[in-house]
This record gives sequence, structure tokens and C-alpha cells, in this order.
Amino acid sequence: MKLTPEKIETIAAKLRELPPIEKPKPEFSKQEAVKLLSKEIVAMQKRGYTLVQISEALRGEGLNIATPTLKTYLQKARPARKASVAKTSEAPAHPEPSKSASRSFTPKADSDEI
Repeated sequence: MKLTPEKIETIAAKLRELPPIEKPKPEFSKQEAVKLLSKEIVAMQKRGYTLVQISEALRGEGLNIATPTLKTYLQKARPARKASVAKTSEAPAHPEPSKSASRSFTPKADSDEI
């Protein structure tokens, strides 16, 4: 099927009139949502709220999450404090040799001996 210049212009005009497509908003899993909300959740705990009360509040806002699951996700969202402290207190795996322990090597001339 061959198209005339007028038909191509008509098609082009219709394409230009099409509305822009909106990008879909990102969606987050429950675990990702808890990670994003972790600072607010910790602040609520400091104000005296229990995890049961917090999970109820989250359910009221549409984030249906059980209290044990909330606890697990919060633990995963928090930086590993104990692990990072242990890593900094351990001796390095491959310590650098001290300068006093270094030795020098002096090459000698070749000899005919075997």
C-alpha cells in the first residue's frame, strides 16, 4: 500500500495530537515500604508505641502487615551495628609487615659452580 504525501501528513497530525503517556508510579513491596518508613517507625517506638500499635496504624493506612513481619522487616532495614563493630575491632586479616621485619636481598655474581 502506497501512501500519498497528504495521507502521511494527516497521519503525522493525528500522531502529534495524541496525549502524552504518564509513566507508571513505582510500586514498593511491603519490605521496601517498611525500609522507607523505618525512621518514622523507630521514632514512634521512641515515643512509646509498640510494634502491635504501629502495625495497626500501618494497616489503617493500607499497608497490611502482621506484627511479626513488621519486626522482621525492621531488623533487616536497620544497619548491622554489631557486625560493623566486630569488623572494626578485629585485627586485619593480612597485616602489613613492619619495616623492622623487612629484609633485604643482595644478589651475587654468577659463578661456574654447580
